[in-house]
Amino acid sequence: MLTAEEYRESLRRYRPRVWVDGEAVESVADEPRLAPGIAAIGVTYDFATRPEYAEVMTAKQATSGKTVNRLAHISETNQDLLQKLEAVRLVCRESGCAQRYLTHDGLNALSAATGVADAEHAGTGHRRERFLDYLHRIQDDDLTLGIAMTDAKGDRSKRPGQQANPDVYVHVTERRPDGIVIRGTKAIVTGAPYVHEFLVMPCRTMTADDADFAVCCAVPVDAPGVTIVARPAGRPGEKAATFSGRYGQSTGVVAFDDVFVPHDRVFLAGEVEEAGLATITYATHHRHSCIGARAGFGEMAGRRSARASMTRVRQGTWSVRRWDSRA
Repeated sequence: MLTAEEYRESLRRYRPRVWVDGEAVESVADEPRLAPGIAAIGVTYDFATRPEYAEVMTAKQATSGKTVNRLAHISETNQDLLQKLEAVRLVCRESGCAQRYLTHDGLNALSAATGVADAEHAGTGHRRERFLDYLHRIQDDDLTLGIAMTDAKGDRSKRPGQQANPDVYVHVTERRPDGIVIRGTKAIVTGAPYVHEFLVMPCRTMTADDADFAVCCAVPVDAPGVTIVARPAGRPGEKAATFSGRYGQSTGVVAFDDVFVPHDRVFLAGEVEEAGLATITYATHHRHSCIGARAGFGEMAGRRSARASMTRVRQGTWSVRRWDSRA
């Protein structure tokens, strides 16, 4: 498994088209405005290499028999889910928001959806097999995925297939013998500039008329046709703020401009019911993960507040009136 520094260096293998504050970013790994986000995800790497956290931060993947990062593992038991919750709390207590738990939530959603799709559409594809091949590569290379789920949506009174501009939802524009072509916009992608790949997923359930929008696939962050417009890595709405002196989070708009996706990276393309299952399953896993994230962030904030209070006490600047107001 990678260390935080190795993760940061691994980003140099990619050349994504990224814009921050209206400026093109030459090297994500060296961009100061993205450094707090890279450091936050780095926590998930370093903690997995520390022996005292091994039970929580790593897990044995049943389909491969290999030990992998907990945040890239397919949970199989109640204990797995409890350990994942503790892992998220642990890394968010350090970083505020470690962001990589989204990788876990997306992979687990597609694990369920591809299994159901193969059962419901027997003989029409090997979705589960393709997904497992992809999963094992992500685990072996210890990669971080961004979840490209929230579409721009356009006219929210209309379904995806009814939009005047279909590009407000990511959709299939062409089906080729060797893959598909997708186009559209994902409006909010956490950590977009400094992940390795995107898992493209629908943000809502679909009807038969929306079949072209029921697509789940994997796209490298630097695939031709992908453009990322991101904010600096800080709290939303606070340009220069970070969760701490070191950690933060960037979000980005990701545009897919006729991006080709080979079949081995396509998990669902038109399976309306199963795409809806992927969306709902992801939301369920993500809400569960957020319990741990909020608990960790709360502990982090509590420690910072306590340290600030003790500093003021030592400096003799803590007044009785201020004490009472905080109580």
